[in-house]
Amino acid sequence: MKLGIIGLGVIGREFVAAIDRLPGVTLTAVCDASPARLEEYAGQQIATYTSHTDLISARDCEAVIVALPNHVHGPVVSDLLGAGLHVCCEKPLTLDPAEAAELVRKAEEHGVLLRTAFHRRFNRNLLSLRDDIATRDAAVRSVKVRYHEDIREHTGGEDWYLDRDRCGGGCIVDNGPNALDMARVVVGELTLRDVTLGDVRKGMEHYAVLDLEGGAGEEVRVELDWAFTAGEAKDIEVTLTDGSVLSADMLEGFTEFKSSLAHEYVGIVDDFVSGVADDTAHPDQLALVRIVHDALERGRRKHVRLRMPSKLPVRTSVVRLLFHETVRRGMLLAHAGSACIRAGDIHELVVTREDTDVAGARIDHVAYLGFIEFLDPAMLTRGDTFWIGDRKLGVFAGYDESHLPNHLNLILSADRLVTAEDIDLRPQDVIIVREGPQREFRESADPGAWTNQAPQR
Repeated sequence: MKLGIIGLGVIGREFVAAIDRLPGVTLTAVCDASPARLEEYAGQQIATYTSHTDLISARDCEAVIVALPNHVHGPVVSDLLGAGLHVCCEKPLTLDPAEAAELVRKAEEHGVLLRTAFHRRFNRNLLSLRDDIATRDAAVRSVKVRYHEDIREHTGGEDWYLDRDRCGGGCIVDNGPNALDMARVVVGELTLRDVTLGDVRKGMEHYAVLDLEGGAGEEVRVELDWAFTAGEAKDIEVTLTDGSVLSADMLEGFTEFKSSLAHEYVGIVDDFVSGVADDTAHPDQLALVRIVHDALERGRRKHVRLRMPSKLPVRTSVVRLLFHETVRRGMLLAHAGSACIRAGDIHELVVTREDTDVAGARIDHVAYLGFIEFLDPAMLTRGDTFWIGDRKLGVFAGYDESHLPNHLNLILSADRLVTAEDIDLRPQDVIIVREGPQREFRESADPGAWTNQAPQR
């Protein structure tokens, strides 16, 4: 088979090396906008082009590998398919699900093969894990995938990875497809349930956690890190229904930087060539385009960010102690999960062990700590933590408004109910509020039962 490659950057070179290792496959054409990158192919009986349309017109190859920046995948692949060429495109196929669906339709219309290059599915350690799972009597219960690296070490000097207009996003767009496909090798197709972004720099997420579900209800978590300073970690852990835990490290046995890629890219090219010859089946490439697109949209709409401190600690001073509990208080969690408080304001601090995850929830069993004066202005958010010294009093769950306009009842969620006397609290003791992972309310099964005002005590 005569193959062409469009894009001779860091990934394009992996494809060149893979073609050299495979018998029956010949690199006949290369294309890159940089004439300097084409110079090394002069005199090798390999045609060189600076325009993909010139490559198409020359008819030097019957199939083409596309290794270009993400934002041009769509138009270039469309032109190739329209010319009747088989195409293997680096992930992600496109950034837009509608555009990806049109490419799939166009490939079918012209009777050519369209593949997306998910290289980790050809990793020998992952394949051994898949085969091991198949021999077990137990089913898969959960899957955890880690895909961690320092993106600055992996760009090969190509700045488009860190350009949102050309890359389309950060670790979700770049590493997400491979990490998600690792999970697909084990559980099949995935459904996105939740996503949280973090460490966002100039609109590019450098950290993200995706929660998904496999086809048989398996719990899947994918953790992506573009700012991992301890080398790199690319692994998968699988828990079976019998409690056994299996794992695979994509980098095990590969001691040199990026050396695992060599056999994986041979796998991509071999699979692509075989697919052209046999028209073999391939995982749904549209599914991951949709998941990546939806993950970015959901994550950017969500106000929570991981590993990104957004405020300073807040000092408060105890102005009155309280020593009692009550079991029928009737507080109601306000629907807002946050509260802005001015320096000098005084509010009441209580602790509960009851469910505080639903807005409007009734809180009956509480222990009272006392009244605190805010020495600093504060914007309290569900998930913030309250500390006296090195002891955590609890996690801010929200507030009750039954004493307005006098004060709010600030409700802490804790494992243990304590009053001022239980922790030897004294007037003028300093309680510090620190930012914690923000917690959103879950939806109530009976929102009609919510009311806006709690009974007075």
